[in-house]
Amino acid sequence: MEPLRTVGSYLFRGDAEVARARLAAEGIEARIVADDEGGLNPGFFADYRVRVEVNPEDRVAALGVLRPELAAMELPGQIRDAMIAHARFVAPHEACGLVAVDDDGRLRMAYCLTNVDRSAVRYTVSPYEHLRALLHAERLGWTIGGVFHSHPGASPEPSPVDIAGALEPSWLYFIVGPLPDPDVRAYRIVSGVPAEVLLEVR
Repeated sequence: MEPLRTVGSYLFRGDAEVARARLAAEGIEARIVADDEGGLNPGFFADYRVRVEVNPEDRVAALGVLRPELAAMELPGQIRDAMIAHARFVAPHEACGLVAVDDDGRLRMAYCLTNVDRSAVRYTVSPYEHLRALLHAERLGWTIGGVFHSHPGASPEPSPVDIAGALEPSWLYFIVGPLPDPDVRAYRIVSGVPAEVLLEVR
């Protein structure tokens, strides 16, 4: 049985209850999971969130209800394949890289770079390679608009470490996982709150 998928993360349980009610009105069953220390910490710290989870087959529909402003983004198949191939190549460590976009926000390239941490649970993009990717993108009229990394043994959802390290609110954060047959998902993370961006692989 596949694990439930998170479609919303909230500071307060009341907000999660509203989200669950909105999903129920659309015929989507959801449950609430509260990281609040058994009710002792009802949301005073950003690390303790209240999540709304749904069955995997309801994830896209649920996101459409809760986040209609997040239009699906086209993910070119070659870029998706590059991310997955890099994740498999460096396993069991986390893979990482940068993503270039053009002036219209379209994804143009995935730069598969070195994780200098050589870790299975965290990553740091090589500063030297980061600069080279930036210069290459600029030569082609693109900008660096995101980053990707892998979760070799975990689902492609932002971890607390990922959220804490997401310092660019305009960037897309792609996560590949788990291996050996991973999925690729994308998020925007603003003020510590991740919001999934639906992807259409073309």
